[in-house]
Amino acid sequence: MHSTNCDCHDIDSKTKQKQLLIALLLVGGFAIVELTVGLSIHSLALLAESGHLVSDCLALLLALLATRISQSPPAWGWLGVNQVAIQENHSIETWAALINGLGLVAVALVIGWEAVSRFQIDAVEIASKPMLITAIVGLVINGINISLLHQGSDHDLNLRGAFLHVVADALGAIGVIVAAIAIAVWHWSWADGAISLVISALIIVAAIPLIRQSWRTLQTIAT
Repeated sequence: MHSTNCDCHDIDSKTKQKQLLIALLLVGGFAIVELTVGLSIHSLALLAESGHLVSDCLALLLALLATRISQSPPAWGWLGVNQVAIQENHSIETWAALINGLGLVAVALVIGWEAVSRFQIDAVEIASKPMLITAIVGLVINGINISLLHQGSDHDLNLRGAFLHVVADALGAIGVIVAAIAIAVWHWSWADGAISLVISALIIVAAIPLIRQSWRTLQTIAT
């Protein structure tokens, strides 16, 4: 049964690399857009989302490199990497999944801290229309990435880590949409910080199972 899983991994490796690369390009491009708009309209929610997207770029790059290394271990032999272990257990990909999970928690804590800080300063005027349009475009892009990375994420920890990152992005985009509507309709400028706080909590909830399962898998490999 174990050898069957390895065969499936080898067959799907190129497809997985393509999935991760496309997601990386989409996320990286839109991170620049959100950063630009967020700075111009003083939206913490958009800035938090752009920061999250930057961390996602690093996470997707890590997942892509881990997939590439596990597919072609001989090229890394001079680094002292145990080629048999890479081919047999794919421990590098599991480490990538664990790091991605921890990265999600770190980003969530930063977003939460910024949201709390926002409550302690005077409200700033936020242009809700560009905020709403940007968030809607972001949700569409995240929807594409979710559809792209969902395939294979149920049985691949490395891919699941990348998948959870884009799911968290989608939740963030939905939150920004809600905040933009609240600001436009009821002039609730505090909704920008409140939604950012909710986003951070949702990200942590999504990351904990990934961290737990990755750690257990690494413990199993070690024994």
